[in-house]
Amino acid sequence: MEYFDARDFDLAGRIGRLKTGSGVIETPFLFPVVDPAKQTVSLEDIRSIGFNAIITNAYLMYSRMKGSVVDIHDFLKWRNPVMTDSGGYQILEYGDVDVDEDTIIEYQKRIGSDICVILDIPTGTHTARTQAEKYVFETIRRGWRALPRIMDSKQLWVLPVQGAPFKDLLEYSATISARLPYHIYSLGSPTVFLEKYSYDKIIEYTFITRSKLPYNKPLHVFGVGHPMIIPFLVAIGADTFDSASYILYARDGRFMFEWGTRSLNELFYLPCSCPVCSRFSVEELKEMNSRERIPLIAKHNLYVLSSEIRRVKQSIKEGRLWEYLEYRSKAHPSLKRAFNTVKKYVNYISRFCSLSQPLSLAILFLDRDSIHNPRIVATRMAVAENISRERVSRAILIPAIEKPFDQQRILRDVSSEYPGYRVLMYNPYLGLFPPELSSTYPYYQHETGLFEINTSVVEETVMTLLRMGVEEVVLVLPDDKVFRDFALNISRVLVDRGIKITIRESSSHV
Repeated sequence: MEYFDARDFDLAGRIGRLKTGSGVIETPFLFPVVDPAKQTVSLEDIRSIGFNAIITNAYLMYSRMKGSVVDIHDFLKWRNPVMTDSGGYQILEYGDVDVDEDTIIEYQKRIGSDICVILDIPTGTHTARTQAEKYVFETIRRGWRALPRIMDSKQLWVLPVQGAPFKDLLEYSATISARLPYHIYSLGSPTVFLEKYSYDKIIEYTFITRSKLPYNKPLHVFGVGHPMIIPFLVAIGADTFDSASYILYARDGRFMFEWGTRSLNELFYLPCSCPVCSRFSVEELKEMNSRERIPLIAKHNLYVLSSEIRRVKQSIKEGRLWEYLEYRSKAHPSLKRAFNTVKKYVNYISRFCSLSQPLSLAILFLDRDSIHNPRIVATRMAVAENISRERVSRAILIPAIEKPFDQQRILRDVSSEYPGYRVLMYNPYLGLFPPELSSTYPYYQHETGLFEINTSVVEETVMTLLRMGVEEVVLVLPDDKVFRDFALNISRVLVDRGIKITIRESSSHV
């Protein structure tokens, strides 16, 4: 059964169509958690804000209805997709549930959930290592054991991957889980890290999980419902999320924004244009009683989450998800740490990056973080691989400062001065490349803010020259300080490797 169709890609993120029995969900997507017993925001409001699927707890439904079976769509009065959790969160919170895994599997099948989760045992952050091992093995055992019971159902089934915060256990769990033919995999119990703004940890655990699972299958991250972290998780391959944060924050009088969280008492203005913030002032909200105020803040939080998901999708469409992460990483120290963690996985992410130009948009070089843009890393690696096949003993390196690079006057001048030399161009972001590429993407289609030096690009440039067999290099130095320092760094490393260097000063690069 074809149930997941990914169509647009950027970094390790993608926009996909998850097909369920009650409709299609476009990913990335966040499932708002709903509780029929105390639902503050109506499901109609949730749908109108932009969420065409929800998640609820099958275990709570089973307990409250004493096992009675009723179609979940009729019960909720909701004709769109419904995902149901199986009680794993209750096990994490209370240590146990009064239902076994077979019963909750059968119950989800009978009530007609569209996406179902087997009953796992979350490891949590306070679990001892020996206990965590038992929970991982038991969850995997349950995953194997459930297969005969779910293979004939029409639902999509989710296998949770446990083990965090023990990274080796998480890697083991993901590796074994990849062998089980589930429709969707999930990372369990990162909620505590979310509350502590430990986004770097969540990203690390998500990457470990994603990298060991089949990329063609969706990855769900449980309990992640803050707009701050969502784009970073999408960038490393997460597809869906769920959270009750929209209402939990609202009950505490907390507003979500893409750059952080603010209590109503901390706000003088509402820096948002959603229908709630456009209609009411801070003072008006403060004057309301909690029964009036909580649903409004909850709706605001849903609007912000929906808006953030759309921004992420637009960034994927434009091929500018990395630039969006750069922008977002400046908003909070926790996001900077998160971004630095994403940068650790650039080599993995670059495997999924197309080298072609997305939507005719120029790539943006903002600062030193742009050097790690996986699209640029992939380009530098591909070009280095191609020109490394050449065998030349002499090369001349010319700064690529002003576009089009192959029209710079210095290129024409030195080419005639040094016949027989392989002409190559250098740039702190683009690395080493032949002038013939000057009119192609991204060598022509880019915009630069600040030029900054990164030692990794210096090392890449040196290694490419050494692989070409170059013995002598003429290095053209421009007036531009950053380019000059970049070139001199290359020169020092080459000299240490025994390469003959001739410095040619240039007062003009045009």
